[in-house]
Amino acid sequence: MKRITERAVRMLAVALALAAGPAAAQEMGQGEANITAQADVRLSMESGPGTNADKLALIGGVVGSKLGAVRNCYREVTAERPTVQGVLKLFVDLAGGGSVTVRDDGIGDRELSRCVMRELNQADLGSLRPPGSAYVVLTFTNTAAEGVARTQQRRATENDVAVTRNADDRFEATGRSGDGNIEFTVIGGARATAEQVAALQRSVREAIPILLDCRRKASRNESPEGEIRLRITVNARGRARVRVLRSTVADARGGRCLTRFLGRRPFEAEARGTHDVVVRFSHAEPTHPRR
Repeated sequence: MKRITERAVRMLAVALALAAGPAAAQEMGQGEANITAQADVRLSMESGPGTNADKLALIGGVVGSKLGAVRNCYREVTAERPTVQGVLKLFVDLAGGGSVTVRDDGIGDRELSRCVMRELNQADLGSLRPPGSAYVVLTFTNTAAEGVARTQQRRATENDVAVTRNADDRFEATGRSGDGNIEFTVIGGARATAEQVAALQRSVREAIPILLDCRRKASRNESPEGEIRLRITVNARGRARVRVLRSTVADARGGRCLTRFLGRRPFEAEARGTHDVVVRFSHAEPTHPRR
């Protein structure tokens, strides 16, 4: 009898995996009355009081047949609200023709919860002979929601620019590349506000790939170590004029690269005004002169 029980549960696990789509099913251990299938919606089931693995397999087969419809509910909701995710805990009872009730709604989206319950209440539980019950957990996750959350957190951190006053009583803000090869300081003009300096710092930080490329060009035959002081004038439309005030970088291509490419990219309009930006290049890796 144990062999038949295990076979029934394993067959159900495969059926749920197919219903879930391209994601893989997590196979249960031998003798466990627990079934899990994974997609963008993960279905987990545990037997209720007095329910053996065979009866759980039958309940799971009926509930699992609605997994595709549940996934469609989720897709429709996340098409408009991609941050929706959470856990919906249910109780399935075969008594009285079969019913599905909510134990805990951790999704927080009424439209999704209603759609899921509508689909599950249409499951043909009345075809199963009572008694029997099961605890069902539907976990809703998607990469879009996780990506949005990470982006919002990153933006909140990035927008928090530390602006200080220097010895000349001007606002300034610093930044650097992740690898430490680039450091820069934004120095506000005589009448610049902290908000203008913060906006320019964000614009320069977003242009770090340009700065790194200019450093690479300046290291073809020489070490790029040194700093280049730029004067950047940003107009109300976010367009900028860039020129080199002075440079200690041996290869002049570094400064020409900065003025050319920074002058082509848009800046935040809030950075309008004339400011200085000091870009510092670190030591380059060993290079070989051209032959």
